[in-house]
Amino acid sequence: METITEGIMEFKSLEKTVFAVMCQIAREQIVLYLRTWDRIIMSRRDTKEYRFHSYKATHILTVFGKVEYERAYYREKSGGFIALLDEAMGIGKGYGMIGENLAEMIVAECADKSFRKAAETISDLTGQTINRMGAWNVLQAFGQKIESQAARLEELAENDITGQLGNIPTPVLFEEFDDVWLNSQRAKRRKKGALVEKGRKRIGKRPMRIGTAYTGWKRQKDGSYETVNKVAYASFGDVPSFLSRFEALSRHFFDMDGVERLVMNGDGESWIKTAAARSDAILQLDPFHRSRAITRAVKDKGDRKAISDAFKEKDVEKALEMIGGLISTGSEEATLKKLVDLLTYFDNNREHLLPWQDRGISIPAPPEGVEYRNMGLQEHNNCDLLTQRMKHRKGSWSTEGANNMAKVLCFRNTVGLGSMLGTLPEMPTGDRLKDALSASKAPIYDGKGYDGTWLRAALPLEETFVTHGREAIRNLVRQRPIADLKSI
Repeated sequence: METITEGIMEFKSLEKTVFAVMCQIAREQIVLYLRTWDRIIMSRRDTKEYRFHSYKATHILTVFGKVEYERAYYREKSGGFIALLDEAMGIGKGYGMIGENLAEMIVAECADKSFRKAAETISDLTGQTINRMGAWNVLQAFGQKIESQAARLEELAENDITGQLGNIPTPVLFEEFDDVWLNSQRAKRRKKGALVEKGRKRIGKRPMRIGTAYTGWKRQKDGSYETVNKVAYASFGDVPSFLSRFEALSRHFFDMDGVERLVMNGDGESWIKTAAARSDAILQLDPFHRSRAITRAVKDKGDRKAISDAFKEKDVEKALEMIGGLISTGSEEATLKKLVDLLTYFDNNREHLLPWQDRGISIPAPPEGVEYRNMGLQEHNNCDLLTQRMKHRKGSWSTEGANNMAKVLCFRNTVGLGSMLGTLPEMPTGDRLKDALSASKAPIYDGKGYDGTWLRAALPLEETFVTHGREAIRNLVRQRPIADLKSI
């Protein structure tokens, strides 16, 4: 057997070797495609607007590895310089000289793993090697793109541009808000071991506001329920900015003009009440926070059950009277303080203590296939959206880093990372390529001092043996779909 298999390569090594070879072939084909189109663009440009200057080398990182190539640089009539190939193909616009496919893979890995482990995974599964900071930089750029689009939505809303209204119809929109306390990187560096909680004051932590909107619940085959059309947004920003961008985001996805009632759930914080007031929403105190407050303040399990039963019976006054009775009969100072805080908390939210269903509030009927159920999903949403990645791994965050990661996580786990990027109208930047890529204006000879001989040459690989790979590149240049080729 040893004689028969002598010199054979282990499959693991074979797999890596073939993968490296195929990545090399892919890089070469990409370079050929870029070179061909660079020359086509040169022949089609407006020579009066774009004067050839020189060829400059550059590179772009792809899933196949580092692709190095040269492209033509031009001096614009206005005096600036531009690489028309990069402009036409969108190279370098989103994440520097990193291909979008590779960038999306990096972001997806970083959303689940540490930056170091994400970099290792990308390096193992692609032809590109990156490090921890490289992965971090890509995610920051992705998060900033999402935030810039959110700012653009806010701008459109402020200017009352209705062309960007959402197309998801719903008579009722449900919204839930909460704070997620994250370790502050600056505080951790300032004083090691200061990340502790003292009552409601958290030393070394900052609250990140998070909001979720959805149109109802849908019953699954296994009997469970799932929220429908969920959209989420999170930020360290101030209250007005956070609410303005969350509302703009909701308007982008939902047909807000058709929303008859807005139902809001929160923990009773003043900024959530502000959100309800500015939206004229039905506000209710989050059932989880209500139950947790009772558990933390009331020692006796029998008293806890009695207070909770009073709320189930829709008797708010009875529940408050029971808490007041515990205060009048209490003796321990620490216990009394907790009970007084509980009574104050409930009294400040007296109008919102019961869910909207228990207050006799009527709302429009749900669409077919959708149900309206009890709210109070934000703690669960917090876990799925943010805390598993940003809180439970003992990490600490800068303001910018946390904001960018939060945007990525919210979009990745709800509407998808690509659902909004690139779909909004941008500010006018001029029509650089409108005339530059007009074939009708292509000269036979290019510019002073150039005879343009190569313009009359055949396409690359025209007189060589045609392999499947070469045929694919030739047809890409001709803009013919590969799937339509009979030779493949």
